[in-house]
Amino acid sequence: MGSLQSLIGSHQLDALGAWAVTGILMGGVGRFAAGGEFDWAVLTALLVAIAVTVPLATRDLETTVPAELLGLVAVPVLVRAFGSFPQVTPFLVVAGVALLLAVVLDACTSLAMTPRFATVFVVIVTMAVAGVWAVGTYATDTLLGTTFLNGQTELMWDLVTATAAGIVAGVVFELYFERSARIARLRVSDPDLSAVDQPGASLPGDDQRHRLAVRALQAILGGIAVFALAQGNVTLFVNSGGPLMITFLPALFRREYGYAMNTGLVLWITVASTLHAAGAFELYEAFGWYDSLAHAVSASLVAGVGYAIARAVERYSGAVDFNREFRATFVVLFVLAVGVGWEILEFASGGVASMIGGEAVLAQHGTSDIVNDLVFNTVGALIVAGWSTAHFEGLAARLTGRVGRLTSGE
Repeated sequence: MGSLQSLIGSHQLDALGAWAVTGILMGGVGRFAAGGEFDWAVLTALLVAIAVTVPLATRDLETTVPAELLGLVAVPVLVRAFGSFPQVTPFLVVAGVALLLAVVLDACTSLAMTPRFATVFVVIVTMAVAGVWAVGTYATDTLLGTTFLNGQTELMWDLVTATAAGIVAGVVFELYFERSARIARLRVSDPDLSAVDQPGASLPGDDQRHRLAVRALQAILGGIAVFALAQGNVTLFVNSGGPLMITFLPALFRREYGYAMNTGLVLWITVASTLHAAGAFELYEAFGWYDSLAHAVSASLVAGVGYAIARAVERYSGAVDFNREFRATFVVLFVLAVGVGWEILEFASGGVASMIGGEAVLAQHGTSDIVNDLVFNTVGALIVAGWSTAHFEGLAARLTGRVGRLTSGE
């Protein structure tokens, strides 16, 4: 496991290189502004602002972000300055901003990250920003009459491009961290498995009522799956059988790992699964609010998983430390990224169906549907980030070690 903070140090020669790259970026800000490319001017100015934060905070001009790392982040800016690859370079810059932000937060605040977590953070932030950009441009086109988006297909390819850019950037940064002589190696602390599931405020009703409700909803899902099978409706069968299998995951965790989820959380999972399965009966089309409700509820569970992952990494590694504000931010970013990934799966499903014939297993219903999904995914994330994270402390304890090894670089 490596220490991200060990990247920052006082090195005269390296500082000269870092300031040279910063000067080039400052020149890029002026060039983009003069050419009317104000979005690129802002992105480049953001890189400059983050780059100078460390020397300003330490009051030492020789203490900078490593010159080679800053140069790596500056590459897509230089590529764009020459007019090349206009579709992918913005998202590569976003990935660079995310990485520099992680390094600076580690160096100048109480937050602490490992290089492996930083690369995961880069991918998540890049996808999340793409989702925010999609919502923002759609809102601007709708309210102000602009023409940033030219339809659903263009929007989806932007999301695909952003995801690919985030993954490529994450791989490149991971390779950099692995080969950097600056990364100090630290001993992995023993996982803290002492925490127990403390669900906080539970859902109304006692455990017995929760179990009865879960069984009733599972029976409904089973009935839908049987009906779909009898009708030969593959789409409906997948959209009911898949959620039905998800409702049995808590029992699997209890049997395989000895983790007994709070019954309120089990009911929460089952309700989310049932809402999506029932939506396949044209409820999405019949009631405009139903899709929003289903996405908000399911996103709240995804948010809980994101929180559990962040807490598991903290428990596992003595070199990782987050505060409440960062955990809440990570939860929202995580849900946005997963939401973008889900929209890409739906887009891919439609593409496969158009090539081989038949109905798409996962359907999209236009640009407004995509944006609506992303918005209400965020609503579900905000609810969990603000009020319900305690429900997932037990899951975090069980994930400690497994997730920790993945994100700490062992």
